[in-house]
Amino acid sequence: MQPRLVASVARARTEGRRDAEKALALEMTALKPVVLTVRPAAGADKPGGTAFGYNYVRPKAPELDSFFALAQDGDLLRKLPELQAIDGLLVLPRPITFVTAQCQEPNAFYSAQRGEVVLCYETMKVLLERGRALEQEQSLGAGYAQAYLRANLRFIVLHETGHALIDLLEIPITGREEDAVDQLATTLMQRFAGMDESSAQVTDNLRMAANWFLVRSTGAYNLDAYADEHALGEQRYFNLQCLLYGSNPARYVGIVTEGDLPQARAKGCPAEARRVSRAWLRLLLPHIAPKFEMTEEKANRLFEQRERERSRNADIPYVR
Repeated sequence: MQPRLVASVARARTEGRRDAEKALALEMTALKPVVLTVRPAAGADKPGGTAFGYNYVRPKAPELDSFFALAQDGDLLRKLPELQAIDGLLVLPRPITFVTAQCQEPNAFYSAQRGEVVLCYETMKVLLERGRALEQEQSLGAGYAQAYLRANLRFIVLHETGHALIDLLEIPITGREEDAVDQLATTLMQRFAGMDESSAQVTDNLRMAANWFLVRSTGAYNLDAYADEHALGEQRYFNLQCLLYGSNPARYVGIVTEGDLPQARAKGCPAEARRVSRAWLRLLLPHIAPKFEMTEEKANRLFEQRERERSRNADIPYVR
């Protein structure tokens, strides 16, 4: 065979073998299982925030045992919807521990030294007694006293949480800190109410909290009261009513028509409510954990979505 012909045959064999190997490779690839590459959700690989701690301290006074049982058996603080929403959301220099304990007097406070928000059993006792008195005086129906207790302890705990956040995150506050944390508590109860709570229930919770301000007011004050770090009970009452009305004037118009908020104050409440909500959002956004980081616009969209879902959940019928 001539050399040129030999080379041509060899080249043909090589090309044929290469084509055959390529075809075999394609067939083998087709037989391999399909592997889907799932991209992790945005932020899934980023660190979360600082988790809260919870502690229910057994009281020494037997008359407070029922409140200890209420707190511990139901894991009361951990299950507050507002705390559930922000637990692990923020990056804190150290954890906040939420505590129920005997304090020798009705009280609630934030201890900067221990990093604790403390709710006293004596406060729970007084709140329940006040709720029972209202339930009886105004024929409000069974269960009102428990609702009054829960609504007020939610506001009180969130108020003290505000003090903790201002301290730990060194949040700048111009004006009275007590007013600022009242505003935060109100905002959290509106933004992070339980997903099964209706708008009417959210309103009732905040108005029960406002009622507690009036209960503690005497109407007659000395210089110490005017100099106190807290606003007068009547002022705190109307401030809360203003934020509630201002958040949705159409929904809460009854607050004005029923005389719980003077029209002169009500006119400025929508703008005031927007400023308060926007201010706290902007103050806290820089401290959101990388896992949940978001813009102000996205946060507002999430709030709106949560409100829609919560309203829908509250309206879904079921067999009773």
